[in-house]
Amino acid sequence: MICEICGKTIHGKVFNVKVESASIKVCDKCSRFGVDHQSWSKYGKGDMSSEGIALPLKSRINAPVKTKEEYALVEDYHIVIKDARESKGWSQKDLARKMNEKESIIHHIETEGFALSNELIQKLEKTLSIKLKEKSDEGINISKSKQNLKETTIGDIIKIKKK
Repeated sequence: MICEICGKTIHGKVFNVKVESASIKVCDKCSRFGVDHQSWSKYGKGDMSSEGIALPLKSRINAPVKTKEEYALVEDYHIVIKDARESKGWSQKDLARKMNEKESIIHHIETEGFALSNELIQKLEKTLSIKLKEKSDEGINISKSKQNLKETTIGDIIKIKKK
């Protein structure tokens, strides 16, 4: 077993301690940073549901792996925007007025000289009734495998105060 604070292999007794309301398994040296499980309050365990019933704590080890979907701007977004604007019969000034933006911003967007923010993309999509985002094939894959050379421990993330 590995200590969740220092990351070293635990030889001997494993201590189950509570550090800032988190129950972790630690080695003898790191056990002084938390409160021993025998002195925990019986009412402090578990999460509370909306009905006030204590729910058991869930193990994070076997939690399902989730992937985060990423969206990318379509390649020729400036052409799509210009075509949609012209199909509605609007000038750049008309589109700018409907979106509550400056006309120069619309001009820069259509000449591909402007970086679009998410807010501006949403305004354009709503005003022109078009889609400017598409799912990216390069989505972030968050994986938890036991093949990692070194697992991240709490000790890697926080600085422990010396007593």
